[in-house]
Amino acid sequence: MALPPRIILASGSVIRRDILTGAGVPFEVVKPDVDEGVIKEEGAREGLDLETLAMRLAEAKCLDIAAKTDAIVIGSDQIMEFQGRAYDKPASMEEARGRLLAIKDAAHTLINAVAVARDGRIIWRNLDRPKLFMRNYSADELDAYLAVAGPEILHSVGAYQIEKLGARLFERIEGDHYAVLGLSLFPLLDLLRREGALPF
Repeated sequence: MALPPRIILASGSVIRRDILTGAGVPFEVVKPDVDEGVIKEEGAREGLDLETLAMRLAEAKCLDIAAKTDAIVIGSDQIMEFQGRAYDKPASMEEARGRLLAIKDAAHTLINAVAVARDGRIIWRNLDRPKLFMRNYSADELDAYLAVAGPEILHSVGAYQIEKLGARLFERIEGDHYAVLGLSLFPLLDLLRREGALPF
């Protein structure tokens, strides 16, 4: 009986690791050697829409690893879109505060792209666009949140962590919860079952 294929997560993201671990998926982590800044600059020159750019980033990450292994390699990327503009992770707490003030009492979208490669080629893609609605929190509430949450929120493109204290900033979300966290789990699990990597 053949052994199931290995699974590699091409990401340094702690929350993506936690998602797969929580679902009982056996995997290894290998960080890809991909310059996201260069890909984003190229995408801007080409006039790519944000969905296409997010998928290009996810594909680049998994293909970088898949070129060196026969494992199933998962790559993912997330872009925040608010009022037609893309946002990267904030560089400072000041930037995080400004972003959270800008998006309060409003909705924004998280574009979550997942690509899977095997034997050096892309075998699967998935794109989700959950919509998130923020509460009309006060500046004092926001400052209290930032003081407790701390710099860890700088790892989140929206400057919040909805799986933690940041949940208090939200009114509701529409769409897949795991896509909000950064990895669309249910369709990915279906793909891993079809590829013989999971028994159920």
